[in-house]
Amino acid sequence: MREIATLADLKERLQAGFENNEESLELFGKTYSTQLKAYLIESNRSVDVAGCPIGMWRGLDSTGWYGNQDENFPNTLFLDGTRERVWIIYSILDAAESDLAIKNWTESRKGLDRCWLSRKQLLHWESMEHWSQSGLGLRFSDGLYPEEEAGKFSLKAWYGANRYIEDLDEIVDKAKEKFAIYSARWQKRRNGSVAISAEWYSNGKVTINRAVDVDEVLLSISEMANRYDDALFDATGLRDTTLCAFEIDFSQEIDLDAFSNTVAKGTGEMKLWLVETEAESDFRRFRGVDLHTWDRVLLDVGPDFAYLTIPGKGCVNAAPRIATIQGEDNAGKTSIFHDGVEIFA
Repeated sequence: MREIATLADLKERLQAGFENNEESLELFGKTYSTQLKAYLIESNRSVDVAGCPIGMWRGLDSTGWYGNQDENFPNTLFLDGTRERVWIIYSILDAAESDLAIKNWTESRKGLDRCWLSRKQLLHWESMEHWSQSGLGLRFSDGLYPEEEAGKFSLKAWYGANRYIEDLDEIVDKAKEKFAIYSARWQKRRNGSVAISAEWYSNGKVTINRAVDVDEVLLSISEMANRYDDALFDATGLRDTTLCAFEIDFSQEIDLDAFSNTVAKGTGEMKLWLVETEAESDFRRFRGVDLHTWDRVLLDVGPDFAYLTIPGKGCVNAAPRIATIQGEDNAGKTSIFHDGVEIFA
């Protein structure tokens, strides 16, 4: 593979991949080139300190852009670090290798986290011209209960103009009011043809299934990164000026005893290590640390709500992380409020 030393080189490489896939789709009905993936990363570190998921970063000719150098997988990861808090990593590796590299990197580096997209962020394109939803993924793991008792629910529906299951829309609409959305697939059409087909995930990943123009794709992904970056800035400002807790509302009641046992272990994607300080039949109070940054957190939890207080200069990304992971695991549809106003929306 030719060395990618400039942002123009990167765009040329991505554009070639899109065109190869469109050609093979037309000829053979399927794509063969690796689909572009991007990951939104919340960072409290500099690029030098954060390191690279595979190999090391080498700067491109455009400020804030980097490509990876590695003996085995060079020119496969690219970093848009032009924002201070929200980075974008583009990957042309296959999904399994790419997902694992990002997972290991974010979990092993203090100060790095995923961008945990809320329901409204995943549905951002719902009212935008030329965009239409073509799929939805819902998940409820019931993870606070033993495997033999868990009431799990998982649905992934891709749909277009045809509906082969009667009342499918009604089924999906009912389910998404009870359970968390973990993915949403969107199409942008222009002149009767697909310009972008993308699937966004609640952990900040997007897969570009089809595309025509590389600049349009990069702009679309950057739009979500900017939206999340703005949400972090706004939430931090609210925390600093009002000192109010973040309120997380659940559509499903959770088992408080099971929740206490989970956070006491300090394991899992929630990255919380908490000690229970107060317990009632319908209430638990915790204090501890957010393992993402080792900042102090205080958490009050009821059957269908949580109040999260992040003292001092702690990272507010804990709020969408808890809402997203709890929602998909055991709490169903979630929303985040601060002083009565919905945020990360």
